[in-house]
Amino acid sequence: MKTMKFLTATAILFGAVFMSPALAQEPVVLKFASAFPPGSKTNSVSVPAFIKAVEEASEGTLKIEHYPGGTLGASPATQLKLVEDGVVDIAEVVASYTPGRFAELEMFELPFVFETTREASLTAWKLYEKGLLTGFDNLELVGIAEVGPYYLHSKETVEQASDIGGQKLRAGGPLQGAVIQAMGGVAVGGMPATQIAENISRSVVSGTLMDLGNLYNFRIADAATHHVINVPLGNVTVMFPISKKKYESLPEKAKAAFDKYRGAWFSTLLAENLDKQNDETLERLKAEPKHKLVEFSEADVAGLKEKFGSLKDNWDADKGGVNLYQEMLTARDAVRAGE
Repeated sequence: MKTMKFLTATAILFGAVFMSPALAQEPVVLKFASAFPPGSKTNSVSVPAFIKAVEEASEGTLKIEHYPGGTLGASPATQLKLVEDGVVDIAEVVASYTPGRFAELEMFELPFVFETTREASLTAWKLYEKGLLTGFDNLELVGIAEVGPYYLHSKETVEQASDIGGQKLRAGGPLQGAVIQAMGGVAVGGMPATQIAENISRSVVSGTLMDLGNLYNFRIADAATHHVINVPLGNVTVMFPISKKKYESLPEKAKAAFDKYRGAWFSTLLAENLDKQNDETLERLKAEPKHKLVEFSEADVAGLKEKFGSLKDNWDADKGGVNLYQEMLTARDAVRAGE
């Protein structure tokens, strides 16, 4: 009997010794940061849904903490550096705030190419999967949203293309600056999205290029009342990177859960919710009498298309056996076809 009790006690002791590390193991914690408002569609709907899906699939091996509203870094322009410095693990990064780093993504800002955020986002993901996007040497892409299309919003009366002439308009990057100049406007750079409304109110600029969905998130609708809604002026890349080092350090089960929902799944979720936000904002603008929704004439639209024609030349050329512009159109058409 004593022998049996000894063996039983020994078995329990050995079981506790071998099981305790597994039982005591804490989940890996990732910090997910955004400088943008907590109430945005991305921060209030898409990111929480992504986090919930990944955490459940990880079976307790991974926890993702969400920090929207700039709580871990207020400037949208520094989010990429926060990831690369290890201050945060994932961040909402506007690619155009790092000019030249993600050169191919700039071509998504070309006017009249994409109709929705969804088709532009999935096109960008296809190019990433094919290895056609540079600037990601030390990064893995968690998701990408090609936000847009962008449109012109101004506090000045804009009823035809010629009304843009001489207006100072905020440009979010070099290509947006070129688009504004092609329309006859004066491009003003170096202005984060969070400062646009104030600068319109102070007449530093008269307007901006912006997607519909963010007009209220950034309070632009408080300052700009004329909105040209039939001239799509390109999509802007908002991406969600993680460092390769951090990604590769994830435990196997955590990485499997992460991989299941990053990429096309997360990009689709982001994009579809942003498109819903665009639709909701359009209806809200229609319901508020102070806002004037403008559609340029067919002649004005055709004239602008002609002025924008040469903007694609940097990418619409054979470089190393690849024509990036044509690759983008091919990927876009595949997305439109449901492929």
